[in-house]
Amino acid sequence: MKNFGIWYKIGWSFLRFHYRLWHRIEAVDPENVPEEGGVILASNHISHLDPPGIGVTLSRPVRFVAKDELFHQFFLSWYLPSIGVIPIKRGGGGREMLVHAADAVSDGDIVLLFPEGTRSKSGEPKRFRTGMVILAAMTGAPIVPVRISGSYDCMPPGSSFPKPGKIQVAFGKPVRYSPCQLNMDNREQMLEEASRIREMVASLPGWLPTKVKSGSRKTEREPTT
Repeated sequence: MKNFGIWYKIGWSFLRFHYRLWHRIEAVDPENVPEEGGVILASNHISHLDPPGIGVTLSRPVRFVAKDELFHQFFLSWYLPSIGVIPIKRGGGGREMLVHAADAVSDGDIVLLFPEGTRSKSGEPKRFRTGMVILAAMTGAPIVPVRISGSYDCMPPGSSFPKPGKIQVAFGKPVRYSPCQLNMDNREQMLEEASRIREMVASLPGWLPTKVKSGSRKTEREPTT
């Protein structure tokens, strides 16, 4: 597993303090994430707060994916690589990203993916793409379903600064595949498994945003604490 060094530790410590103080962040069943070896985290995506929010709930370093253009900005051009962020290019860069992600998982790292491909503007979960299943087929690593709740209301799309509010991250049981169980060339199987993981994510403890668009299914309320 790659040693992410001092910059990851500094960022993790600062953000963990922020999320605990500002968002009263809570992890549900983080022990479901294996303590060693490559792991694929598959999460819903509703806010810019999601990647660091999930990362600070785990003691193991978490690598996630970010848009390639961020790597060309002055500060981020050296900071993102220093904390193990994997770039993805817009318009057809998914295959290259999966190769880098597979290398990371094979090295024993945790890689966080958002199979919806982008943030849900309504907060409702969208269709999951097949990348996480393909990555599992490439590496043999387990997929851990993840559901994050509360981050949408704290920082919905279009917001520039997070508001205080409760955030929860729930981890499901690892989904393990036997050797040769997955066939990357079987598009139907990949879609079926992606849909199955999505259902697992949706079934984890959590709640929908209070500002879901009209016509959405009834909002689950945040539990009182």
